[in-house]
Amino acid sequence: MNNTIALPWALAGLLLAFGAAVGLGLLVHRIEVRRNLIDGRDGRLVSDGMGGAVGFLGGAAAFLLGVLMLASIDHYYATRNVVDAEAVAYAAAFNSAADLAAPDQARIQRDLVCLMRSVSTDSWEATVAEELTGARNTQLWRARVRDSVTAVEPKAAAQSNGLDQLQSELLEAAKSGQQRLLDGDSDLPFVLWILVYVSIFLLVFVITLMLRPYPLMAAVSLGTILILSLAMVWVLTAFAKPFTQHDSVYISPRALNGVMVHLEQVYPGAAWAPCERLAPSK
Repeated sequence: MNNTIALPWALAGLLLAFGAAVGLGLLVHRIEVRRNLIDGRDGRLVSDGMGGAVGFLGGAAAFLLGVLMLASIDHYYATRNVVDAEAVAYAAAFNSAADLAAPDQARIQRDLVCLMRSVSTDSWEATVAEELTGARNTQLWRARVRDSVTAVEPKAAAQSNGLDQLQSELLEAAKSGQQRLLDGDSDLPFVLWILVYVSIFLLVFVITLMLRPYPLMAAVSLGTILILSLAMVWVLTAFAKPFTQHDSVYISPRALNGVMVHLEQVYPGAAWAPCERLAPSK
């Protein structure tokens, strides 16, 4: 079960917490006015120790948002490394197949081409959809590649070494592919979002109480907090879900597609003909 929230809901939650805090602050102010509590106060609320509360709440909110942003950015770049490692592993596997006998090389490279194409389309669509089980067509092509490699009987030391390297790279590619599927889901739990909203709510509520005698200063301060908070929530949510296509941080199969373009230039031939589907399209 996904315990995170998407960008629209994250922003909506922030706006709700912000609006509720401002509304509660204005309600408290109205109650004070009705009961004549303001006129009976010796000093201003700003000088009654509320500055320390604002400093604590503001620092806590900023620290929490900063930590979450760093965590989401680290998640993004770790995912980028996994995607690059997957592409490199497929390139190495394709090159290792060149050490095999001609019939084995042709068969395995052909299957690898179709597997890579399925990864860059079917498997990527599964990652975008956060389907941790992956794509059926990719799984079937991976099984075909495995069967093709298992059927090889090396007749020389060079072929044996190439086969060992090929199997190792295929295992690395499969591990990276599974890690990519897992990284498609954000690792920011919902409970942390509640903590963010509570801290923002309390901060805005206290500032509304403090600055109610100064409407212009209140509008500037609250507007600044709102804009900065919205920007930070947008950034950390976008980086936490690196395969969301409408975000500018979307990780596309560009690395794997680039690998296939390079390999086709190095190994031109029949291996690059259109591939059949082993599983029906959705």
